[in-house]
Amino acid sequence: MPHPEKTHADLLIVHGDVFTMAGTGSGYIEDGAVAISGNSIVDTGPSGSLRARYTAARVVDASECAVLPGLVDAHVHSGIALLRGVAQDSPSWLASLAPFVNAMSLDALQAGTMLTVMEGIRAGTTTFCDNSPGIAHSLPFYEKSGARVAASPLTSDAMPAGGPPNARLPEFSGEMRAFGLLETRDLIDRWNGAAEGRIAVQLGPRAADFCSEELLIEIRRLSEKHGLKVHMHLAQDKRETEQVWRRYGVRPVGLLERMGLLNERLIAAHLIRCTPEEVERVARSGASMAFCPSSLLICDGILPPADIFMDAGGTVGLGTDETSSNNGANLWSEMKAGCLGLKMKRADAAYMPAWKALRMATTDGARAIGLGHEIGTIEAGKKADIILIDLTRPSLVPVMRRPVRNIIPNLVLSARGGEICLSIINGSIVYENGHMTRFDEGEAMGFISKAAEEICRGAGREAAETRTAPFVMTENGEY
Repeated sequence: MPHPEKTHADLLIVHGDVFTMAGTGSGYIEDGAVAISGNSIVDTGPSGSLRARYTAARVVDASECAVLPGLVDAHVHSGIALLRGVAQDSPSWLASLAPFVNAMSLDALQAGTMLTVMEGIRAGTTTFCDNSPGIAHSLPFYEKSGARVAASPLTSDAMPAGGPPNARLPEFSGEMRAFGLLETRDLIDRWNGAAEGRIAVQLGPRAADFCSEELLIEIRRLSEKHGLKVHMHLAQDKRETEQVWRRYGVRPVGLLERMGLLNERLIAAHLIRCTPEEVERVARSGASMAFCPSSLLICDGILPPADIFMDAGGTVGLGTDETSSNNGANLWSEMKAGCLGLKMKRADAAYMPAWKALRMATTDGARAIGLGHEIGTIEAGKKADIILIDLTRPSLVPVMRRPVRNIIPNLVLSARGGEICLSIINGSIVYENGHMTRFDEGEAMGFISKAAEEICRGAGREAAETRTAPFVMTENGEY
């Protein structure tokens, strides 16, 4: 009998420990394989079965590798990545950051995005839900790098007021509002669906205290008109809660509810100043939560209420926030911090098992940012965003499959990020064996270093005048 003709694929990954993350668990396939054509996954299953059915332009031997969906960073401000480490150990993170923020240029914002994308991809992140100022200036690099991004501008019409939370309320500027909405509409027209569908545009009002009712109404209208997610901070600090109460007579969650923004299109970051009842209201509205454990622990000494949100049935994605707060664009660090933090909070070693933390960074993260129909699992029909992790690295050894499979616990609690050996985004290899494939890293690092030097020169005088905590620690030789 003649042999059946094989189907041709562009990439065939074989002999891996494949974790599809489909269904309700990890979707494990031992000695598994994945077939990719164009930008999509066309088949998964045992290696023997797929080798019998497919030929491929390239076959990737994933022996001794874990094969996972690419990681999804559900909340990141890539633009301020060059401020890593300048405001830590401070009673006021924002005050310590201010001299450096004030010294930034558009080039510095672009350099921050370049640094975040390089660090993130090297650690397995393939999708960045990026809420950054000047994001339009950085999208050409996202296009060039091959990364996937859900991009939103950090939009505000509040004029700087300064002072403590009980000081004069900031005034809102119609000019700032018009400019912010113009930027947002231009992003939608120019970039939504660009780069073979890798770039999606979302709406990014900064927070309830930074946005007028008029701006929030326009954000809601744009969201409804274009079906876009609204990515914003919610109840992120005392100032927000105090100012919203003084201005509107409600707390931030109540204001979003009043404005028609508390629904399934909302991605709510942090929620650290919510009451438990408010967290449950947000979860039950259909909104998702961006959980950034390291950032909030470092800046405020607070663990966000992801446990309450999940227990109420809400979808939680994992975010790095920004390197200026958590010091890294590495989702493995966030998985471990979130896992251990929630266990400690609940005083329950069984709470937040490693496989749930991994889902938070893959399939749940994709759902949280509105891309669950495209990414987050390794299944036929999904976009081919896949990473391979070297299981022979010392941090992940030994590998056991029976009687207990230890691969996921070791990934979540032991991986450093440097174990990634191959990253595929939209069907294209963007990182392999320690090297980016779509741009010159040396050239990028030169641009980043130059931008960082300019920030240091520009921030020096203000840092000395305000004598921020990190400045004083540097002066005292403690740093």
